[in-house]
Amino acid sequence: MGMGSVASNQSRLMTLTSRLHDLELRAQQITNTKMINSMGTEAAATKYSDACNAATDSETGMVDETKLRQASSDYDKEMAGFSFAEKLLDLELNQINTEHTAAKTEYDSVKSLISDNTEGSFSLFG
Repeated sequence: MGMGSVASNQSRLMTLTSRLHDLELRAQQITNTKMINSMGTEAAATKYSDACNAATDSETGMVDETKLRQASSDYDKEMAGFSFAEKLLDLELNQINTEHTAAKTEYDSVKSLISDNTEGSFSLFG
C-alpha cells in the first residue's frame, strides 16, 4: 500500500478515537442523569410519606381518605414520569453502547492495518 493509504488510515484512526471519546462522554452523561432521576424518585417517596402523615390526624388517628387518595395519585403520576424517563435513558444508553462496540471494532481493525503497513514499510529496508 502507498503512503496515501497510511495517511488515510491514520486520519481514520484519529476520527474513530474522537468518536469513541464522544460516545463515552455521552454514556457518562446519561449515567449521571439516571442518578439524578433516582434522587428524584427518592424525593417523591419522601413527599408521598409526608402527605400520608399529613392525611392522618395525630390526635384521633383518623385518616382523611380524600387527602390520602390525592397523595397516592400524585405519587403515581410522579413515579410514572420517572419510570418513562428511565426507560428512554436506558434505550439511549443501549444505542450508545452498540455504537461504541462498532466503533471500537473498526478502531481495532484500522489500528491493525496501520501496524501491518508500518511493518511492511520497514521490511522493505531490512
